[in-house]
Amino acid sequence: MYCTQPSGEYCSGKLQSEIMGSSRREKGRKNLQGEDPLAHYNSRFIHKIGQLLFRLRSLTPVPFILILVYFSHSTLSSIAIGSPLLVCGEWLRAWAVGYAGASTRARTLGAARALVTTGPYAHVRNPLYLGNLLLSLGMCCIANVYWMIAVLLVGYLAQYLPIIASEERYLFKACGTTYQAYFAAVPRLLPRLRLYSTPSAHDFSFSRALKSEKRTLTAIVSVLALIAGKVLLF
Repeated sequence: MYCTQPSGEYCSGKLQSEIMGSSRREKGRKNLQGEDPLAHYNSRFIHKIGQLLFRLRSLTPVPFILILVYFSHSTLSSIAIGSPLLVCGEWLRAWAVGYAGASTRARTLGAARALVTTGPYAHVRNPLYLGNLLLSLGMCCIANVYWMIAVLLVGYLAQYLPIIASEERYLFKACGTTYQAYFAAVPRLLPRLRLYSTPSAHDFSFSRALKSEKRTLTAIVSVLALIAGKVLLF
């Protein structure tokens, strides 16, 4: 989701930097049903953990990758099973950043454009995180280390649930009723076929997607090369 923020939605207008550092409850703000939209995100601990994990999200996969490469023993069948997952994950990421842009690489919440609710964001609020999951599942299958899928799922939930909670808390504050309507209509991680009823006017840019995904593509090629090297040498 981005306001524009880290994973995929954006909220127009000048975003105030003090929102990030503040853990104060917003009094009087109500959601569309008259309830406090921040009711589920008032835990300062979860908020702080989410902020920390967001800043470290490029480093946390490193131990997973090292373990995966060490135990990898790819076969043609494992490659055939994992490749579609990997391609789908990267396609979803590229589709998302083609709308959201390089602000998805920010290390703090609030580096943004305007609330993006079109493209993949019209189907799911966190397409980048969903893409990451598919990519990682694909890597596990390609490496033929299926037991790592359980480790991946535990790590994924432990990392991304606090991040998502922190982002949503921020977006409720920064984007107000615009985000509240989007939050109520579009699922967090399981896409729906029906489009969001009021998608934003953002356009897709292939060059924007390619520029933003260079690091991810480099990482994918590097991990695949390590897995292939392990198979060839051992």
